[in-house]
Amino acid sequence: MEDPRALNARQFNLNANGKVTGVELTHISTGYRWELVRAELISEQMAQGNTVATVDVKDKKGFDTNVPCYLVYPWANWVPGTRFGNSLLPGGSSRPYEHVITNTYNPPARGPLAICIGDGNGNVDSDVIGGLGLPFNRHVSYHLVFRERGTELPAPTPGTGATLDDILVELRRISRHFTT
Repeated sequence: MEDPRALNARQFNLNANGKVTGVELTHISTGYRWELVRAELISEQMAQGNTVATVDVKDKKGFDTNVPCYLVYPWANWVPGTRFGNSLLPGGSSRPYEHVITNTYNPPARGPLAICIGDGNGNVDSDVIGGLGLPFNRHVSYHLVFRERGTELPAPTPGTGATLDDILVELRRISRHFTT
């Protein structure tokens, strides 16, 4: 399986103006019913003061589905097959799901929060994406997409999928090789 993290979710990064354009998230693949297919940062500039994790969950036919979507913590020592110590469902019943992110952290440490899909008893039933939070208390947001395993989706059109933030992060990574 290809890494579901967007380029801007693979390492912490600031732009030339000191705004957060990258974070380091951790994807834990479990093999459970729901797989994470996309995890991306909404940069400090693009978030415009918002601090939420928006989560879409799609069934095998690509429809939004009504399943428990948990914000969990702590995630760092979690082992598949066990429950998280603390879990919260989003407020309201809107789709996509929205979890307010208020916990801060200082990179290079990773954020204290994770998101997963579960059953009605609080058991994890999906991949887990950890490391969410507000780096240096900066206002960023996240967009996550889970889908039911076994879903056959059309291949993406070449040239799509990379955001400007992804491209900027990758260009900075490449440019480091020429400046050292």
